[in-house]
Amino acid sequence: MMKFRKIKEDNTEQHLKEKKEILYSTKKYILLTVLSVLGVFVLTSLLLICMTLRYYVKTAAIPQAVEAVVLENIQVSQPDGSEKSLAQYILDEYIQDERITVEEVQEVLHEGTFSDFAVILAEKYNQYLTDGGEFPEIEAQEFVQLLEENTDLIYEKTGLRFLDPDKTKLKENLNHPLDTLNHVLESYMYKGVKGFFFRMSVSFWIEIVLALLLGLALAWMIIIFMRKRKKIGTAFKVYSMTAVMPCTIVFMGGLLMSWLMELIHLPAELGSALRGKTVVFSGIGILICIVLFCFGMLWNLISAKPAVSSAVPEIKPAFRSKDMPAPLDHTQPLPAIPETPKRQFCRFCGKKLVSPDALFCYRCGKAQDAEHLLLKKNS
Repeated sequence: MMKFRKIKEDNTEQHLKEKKEILYSTKKYILLTVLSVLGVFVLTSLLLICMTLRYYVKTAAIPQAVEAVVLENIQVSQPDGSEKSLAQYILDEYIQDERITVEEVQEVLHEGTFSDFAVILAEKYNQYLTDGGEFPEIEAQEFVQLLEENTDLIYEKTGLRFLDPDKTKLKENLNHPLDTLNHVLESYMYKGVKGFFFRMSVSFWIEIVLALLLGLALAWMIIIFMRKRKKIGTAFKVYSMTAVMPCTIVFMGGLLMSWLMELIHLPAELGSALRGKTVVFSGIGILICIVLFCFGMLWNLISAKPAVSSAVPEIKPAFRSKDMPAPLDHTQPLPAIPETPKRQFCRFCGKKLVSPDALFCYRCGKAQDAEHLLLKKNS
């Protein structure tokens, strides 16, 4: 009784141990799967952003987009949260003459070389991101020279003449906002952590590294699913469904680029000019994800075919003791059993028979001659 209880306790302890191991294995599988999904999502997003930015820089798409911007339509954000047009902002901040209207300032912006000046600035920053060198800063003197280039046009439209005191005062008024603007641009493209990551994002080698990491993430996801005895095709399906999410977000963002630019107080024309390649890159990513998903489904279907054929249950013979003879195969002819001489002892248990002609042992009850042995096997 004590021995039976001990065996029962050992079996219960072993069962709890196996159950605990299965629970830990499931938790580990869920954790690794979640981390893999997050990794694929982040890596795909970074790769799309880097590819898009690098294309814009290499093809000078940003200066071309700036060239398409209509200056008089730019909205300037105010500290109180309101917005006003660039022409109204210039009129309120830098022109102290009630005789001049907003329409006249808009005509000056439209017909002057101010758009060309903005394109030149964009080309300087684009060249810096491509070739490096000294960070280009915007100086107040450049705006004074711009006004001198458009002196005749300004006089024709508004009747204003910029004298030396006006130019000096303009420099003083522009120093603070330009210093702030230069500091912001420098921190994003040159100095600090943000500048480092921005310059790295337009590097070709960063794209290669991200692509390799995505490949390793796919391999790691396959290993996780194989350890959990899941189908490999399921790993491809989960991978593609994860990667398609950032691709879809960027794709929709490209379609709504103009509206998004207006939300962050940038010209909608800039978004329209940059929309094309954003949609193209994210669209290619969506197609790749669809191909991977179909590949995963096909893999599961192919691997499921042999599983179906092997799923037929194998008919195994019922349990029998060592003393029981094997079942007789009726498809084969009965083997010839030679006649045996009379015996004094049972051929199975070894006990002495009642008589040499006894057909059965009185102790174990088993047949002693060939004929009765075959009859017992048939029964």
